[in-house]
Amino acid sequence: MARLPSRPNSSPSRRTSGSAGWFYEIEGESYGPVDFRELRALAIDRKLLGHHLVWKNGTDDKQTAGRILGLIPTQKRGPNPVPPSDLGDSDPYAAPKTRTIGDGPPGGLYLPHLHPANLLLFFLTLLVPGGLIYLCQNIASENTRTFLFSLATLGLVAWVTLAVIYLHRAWEMMRMFGAHLTGGKAVRFLFLPIFNALWCFVVVFGWAKLWNYNVRNHPGLQPANTVWKPLFFLFPVLFLISQALLVMHLVTREWPVDLQNQNHLISLGTWVATLVLTLICWCQIGLSINFLARKKT
Repeated sequence: MARLPSRPNSSPSRRTSGSAGWFYEIEGESYGPVDFRELRALAIDRKLLGHHLVWKNGTDDKQTAGRILGLIPTQKRGPNPVPPSDLGDSDPYAAPKTRTIGDGPPGGLYLPHLHPANLLLFFLTLLVPGGLIYLCQNIASENTRTFLFSLATLGLVAWVTLAVIYLHRAWEMMRMFGAHLTGGKAVRFLFLPIFNALWCFVVVFGWAKLWNYNVRNHPGLQPANTVWKPLFFLFPVLFLISQALLVMHLVTREWPVDLQNQNHLISLGTWVATLVLTLICWCQIGLSINFLARKKT
């Protein structure tokens, strides 16, 4: 059995900076500083339990070990439980052997099974159809316009498909951090008009809140960037208004083509703002996916 690390000569309140930035308390005795890998090794050996207090170097915010994501291994039932970490002690940079969260390199966690998001393709599938639609206005041939418009439609369908795939992927990766919503459930209601905007409060804004929480609290996500949560809240609002304006124009059969008409400008401005906000939010989702999908270096 491994022995507990010896108590430092100085009091834990007199902390020093460095990579070994965790203290813990067992039966009233404080130990540390140790790095997160050593702390997790104690948890795996059941020297450190969920009710023991842990805190980071430089703070006085003590938390129970069970509240630190990725620290206390989950108990699995069955004859062959998956070990909480597949990294060998001899090679701290070895790749995990199973599809679980790796303790990762100094750059933070990574999910070896997660496919990255191709943001360049995501933008191209929107920009190219936009360019084709613009060309349609300057071409006299009806057959050519129909052909280009068909290509633009296919491109927009591809863009929407990528957006749904990336949102599905974003929720699937968050299941590693305790999310109860699966990727399939997240995208299930996105194709119901009007209701999908309300659902976006759950799957878009809710994802942003969950990601930011884990970035702030999970040691392996500390190198990652938080997302702009207010924009993720504003997106469902504008998405709902955009659909309401679309329904209004369908009923009145008056399309916003007159730039001198204030009502038309409001509709066009709302749709453009919604599109821009969609690109910003999905770009941040893609960057978050790519952080966890990146290869070890």
